[in-house]
Amino acid sequence: MNDDEIRLVAAIRPEAPAYDERARQAARRGLVAAATPRARGWTPRWRGPYAMAVAGALAVAVGATAITLAGSRDGSRGAVEEVVVTMPEIAAVSASEVLDRAARAAVRTDLAPRDDQFVKVESETMYGSFSGMGTNLETGETGGETRYLYRTRRVIWLSADGTRNGSVRIEYLEPRAYPGWPIPETAYEKTGVETLPLVNCGKTPEHMRTDHAALRRLPADAEGMRAHLYTGDRGGHSRDEAAFTAAGDMLRETYMPPAQRAALFKAVGTIPGVDVTERAEDAAGREGIGVGRVGVDGVRQDLIFDAKTYELLGERGIVVDEQAARSPEGSLVASTAQLSVTVADEAPGANPEDAKANGCG
Repeated sequence: MNDDEIRLVAAIRPEAPAYDERARQAARRGLVAAATPRARGWTPRWRGPYAMAVAGALAVAVGATAITLAGSRDGSRGAVEEVVVTMPEIAAVSASEVLDRAARAAVRTDLAPRDDQFVKVESETMYGSFSGMGTNLETGETGGETRYLYRTRRVIWLSADGTRNGSVRIEYLEPRAYPGWPIPETAYEKTGVETLPLVNCGKTPEHMRTDHAALRRLPADAEGMRAHLYTGDRGGHSRDEAAFTAAGDMLRETYMPPAQRAALFKAVGTIPGVDVTERAEDAAGREGIGVGRVGVDGVRQDLIFDAKTYELLGERGIVVDEQAARSPEGSLVASTAQLSVTVADEAPGANPEDAKANGCG
């Protein structure tokens, strides 16, 4: 696609935003691939994080696959439910363009909780549960590995200034099989609804705090926020992977002030490996645009934004490397939805303020 063709598309769709240089380059690469004999009629499979095939001039699409998840209450192999999963569609638009729009959307609203209040977040979650991978130090035996997907609806109350004990209300939903694995009996042990105290021991390193008071002290510019994402030892397999994980931690079950949120979105766009997927769906079934990267575990982690408002909807994890993830390519292995963020005066079920009385020592 040359510049004249890009201008032609712009003339046909004047309401569409202008392409930045990286989007132009991606479109050109897509057309070159589509013009080769290998691309025509080729059904793509992922080879590492970025194998792509072209569907039209401005997007790269990978087809949907239906799979039957295996597992049962007695641990035997068997059909549980049929789930349609979709491989990520790598878009020609750049991550920085999507995140710039998300940054502009971030400054439109602000909750501004007082230090003595609580940030209340309602969400729906699905994560992988892994067990049995350790070794008994006395016998040397390795336990049988199990995996399943545990699902919840959660309401969390977090101290705005990080000094008070909070609480979390958890409603346990029906678990699902981890794609390619049977459901163990232990998956069904948690049922019903419970409210648990969240004890604040005051031992979280400053660079890893996610309470509102700590977040509002962070840099309000992209360069400073990027430096914060790479500050300290955050674990992970690489500094880039740890930085992307840290960004998610500052957005999940907390409230980040608008200026810092805008800076964070812009900083995420500078992390190597971050790109855009189209039609990413959150745990509540809302469709949006995904911005994410592939980890060494073979799973692509996406932040999902509303395609019209660019507000954050949730997250998802989808397998793109079957060998690394030990799960079928295209499998959905993590999904969240942020349903509401408000301010509360109290945290129901929280323990007394004395941290020592709550096991902090």
